[in-house]
Amino acid sequence: MRSEKKRRLRLSGRAIGILQDIAIVALIVSAVLMAGGRAGFGLSENLPGYAAFTRQGDGQQEPEYGAAAEPMCVVVTPESGVHDTAMYDANALEEAYRHYSAALAEALGSAGEPESVSDEEWEAAISGRGVYFDYYTDCQLSSFAIWLGSDMDGTAGLHSARRLCLSLSEDEVTLYYWRKTQHEAYRCTTELSVTELSERIAGCAPDGSAFAFELYEELEGLDPYIVVVPGEIELRSIEGANSLDAADAGQIMSAFGMNSNLAQNYTETDGTAVYLEGETTLRLGSDGLLRLSRGGGIAQPTRKLSPADAVQTALDALDRTVGLINGVAELRLSYIFCSDAESGSYTLRFDYAVDGLPVRIAGRSCAAELSIVGSEIVGAEIAFRSYGYTGETERPLPAELALAVARAEGGGEPRLEFVESEGSISARWEIV
Repeated sequence: MRSEKKRRLRLSGRAIGILQDIAIVALIVSAVLMAGGRAGFGLSENLPGYAAFTRQGDGQQEPEYGAAAEPMCVVVTPESGVHDTAMYDANALEEAYRHYSAALAEALGSAGEPESVSDEEWEAAISGRGVYFDYYTDCQLSSFAIWLGSDMDGTAGLHSARRLCLSLSEDEVTLYYWRKTQHEAYRCTTELSVTELSERIAGCAPDGSAFAFELYEELEGLDPYIVVVPGEIELRSIEGANSLDAADAGQIMSAFGMNSNLAQNYTETDGTAVYLEGETTLRLGSDGLLRLSRGGGIAQPTRKLSPADAVQTALDALDRTVGLINGVAELRLSYIFCSDAESGSYTLRFDYAVDGLPVRIAGRSCAAELSIVGSEIVGAEIAFRSYGYTGETERPLPAELALAVARAEGGGEPRLEFVESEGSISARWEIV
């Protein structure tokens, strides 16, 4: 627990002045923040271990895995308390992740048994020398490892986390991770070379970014591990369009295991194209919404998928459909839930991301939701969108100001997102 002294506010004079000078603006922004607010990305803890499932590759060639999630924030700390952050920039994030992903893979692959740590120990780790990753979404550590070409044994692989840290001391590199749903932090020993990681971070130049707990002693409900970048944030503006074309129906049916030669079809009054094959119904709406359902019930499956294989099954279908025509956007896993280990029943959700920012489509909880039973996709709802740059730029509220406004309005985690509503897209802060 934080001490009473630590709970006293230590706002800078600048932050106080900002709050005083923007009373009216704060009211407007807070209304924007709270309107349409949604729960943050999450991963249920109800995910069984790999022993309960059959891997897709058993008795076959081992499948190739694509990364369903990559960090939306990478913080390198060459010296305690000073940071260099890659955030809100797809190229910077890609470069940072490429530079440190091999180290993360080795740390995950060699992780020892997890040990629970206090908030203070976790904070000391992420503010000290090392590399910090925030994926915005909880995933099992074993899935992270698989996406990085590694593998995990032991208890840590069954834990889920959204925030990971490779913490450097004089004689070892320790893996720390923070479990969003449990609000707990853990650490594991690793066999990662201290020298190798030290050399990788040595050339980083601090940019003035900081964690919220480093800026404020009194957090007042704020997520303490938000990363605050200094100054103005300049983003490339984007635009979106419906990318669903009924002419692609044959390819879409194939992605979901339907036989287009056997399917019957008709068009509903609102322009929705409907395809029927056996117990499977596929609807392609003129609004860009795909709906798939399989009726008749599903027999007890002979093969059940691990979490990583369930994610890959969903990714394969998305890559062969909306993934071909989403422009500059990427689809990222935002939720996975195993509702029945006996049948291997999963619900998975994905969201678009552009330049390291999630894209929220007004009126929808996610961009795509797929249901899997055994090894078969039995239901899907996918918003087909294609995003591109307009050639313009925009400057949303600075991070420090957004944090101050969120604190004044009761806390939470302010997150910068692209929000698509009524035909326009703008970058704004949302409380998640």
